[in-house]
Amino acid sequence: MDVGRTVPRLNRRGFLTASAAAAAGLGAAGLAAPGAAAAIAAPGHGSPGKSSSSITDAVLVAFQRGPLVALGEAHILQEHHDALQTLISDPRLPGVVNDIVVEFGNAMYQDTIDKFVLDGEPVNDADLRPVYRNTTQSPGGTWDNPVYEQFFRRVRAVNWTLPPSQRVRVLLGDYPIDWSKITTAQQLAAIQPKRDPYVAALVERQVLAKGRRALICYGIGHVVLDDAASGDLVVLIEQKTGVHTYVICDLVDLPGLPPDPTSLYAKLASYPRGVVIPAAGTWLGKYPYCGGSMSRLLDAGLYLGQPAELTASWPNPAIYLDPAYWAELHRRKDLWPKSLKINLNFYRQQQPPRFPLGMAQQVSPDC
Repeated sequence: MDVGRTVPRLNRRGFLTASAAAAAGLGAAGLAAPGAAAAIAAPGHGSPGKSSSSITDAVLVAFQRGPLVALGEAHILQEHHDALQTLISDPRLPGVVNDIVVEFGNAMYQDTIDKFVLDGEPVNDADLRPVYRNTTQSPGGTWDNPVYEQFFRRVRAVNWTLPPSQRVRVLLGDYPIDWSKITTAQQLAAIQPKRDPYVAALVERQVLAKGRRALICYGIGHVVLDDAASGDLVVLIEQKTGVHTYVICDLVDLPGLPPDPTSLYAKLASYPRGVVIPAAGTWLGKYPYCGGSMSRLLDAGLYLGQPAELTASWPNPAIYLDPAYWAELHRRKDLWPKSLKINLNFYRQQQPPRFPLGMAQQVSPDC
């Protein structure tokens, strides 16, 4: 897919960032700088049903191990959000999960999302949109893709059926940037390294300190287990609190895979879509990764389908015909380094439905 940029040689974290930005269609590599009990616990036997479980069963069992479970998302992947909607709609979840921490929401608008999702009060669309449009990743990622607004509305719908004591709170994890006060490239650059430390502190303060349990919904690059040098989210949480986050990642375009990952997809072909395969004691955990094995990266993998089956959730191009919004996106674009070559015109073009794969073949992760 041509997104109007040149792909540089990247390290493993940079690869993940570039993948997410390319999926958003903007070519903003580097935007996201510094995301049944017996079944999930059983050693792998190489066949479906013996070493896999549904997404809901896997998450519920993971919460028996600790208070934090992360779902590492391949951004804009429709099938990931199909699985997520299935999970949050399951009536067993509210009794287990107190909070859902999301990357696609600016923490400055926490009061707005509490009013809308937790309290079920009316919120104008014009007041809801800034929650996901005004994050630190704009305009490289606007989160205008339908799946993100649908997430907030789904949690609201689930909470509508529950008494206040059982309602699930959505915690907006992205650093509280006020774009009206960001006027220089230096201001914007200074915020980027604060993203993961901010949400790690948020989880410590709002979840762990209160004895609550949280589902963390972030891009894969924020929740991998082996990136201590980069200070990723789950690593920071464990360093600060001693609490391990159980990490489940989409088995799509993962970093560090062999140049031709078709052998992975071939192994996965016998599994039904939507299952979670644990890494401990299974073939998945032993699968090659950066000179080691996949167990370095994740606790479990979420299989969502073969590459040709995967689809993307793209924004409606008509959104960007709003002259005020379009002008603001251009203003923000000019604050990012020119080397990122952000192509805003991509947003105004209708995109094919397939999920854009292949970033792993364009970069060489530094393991």
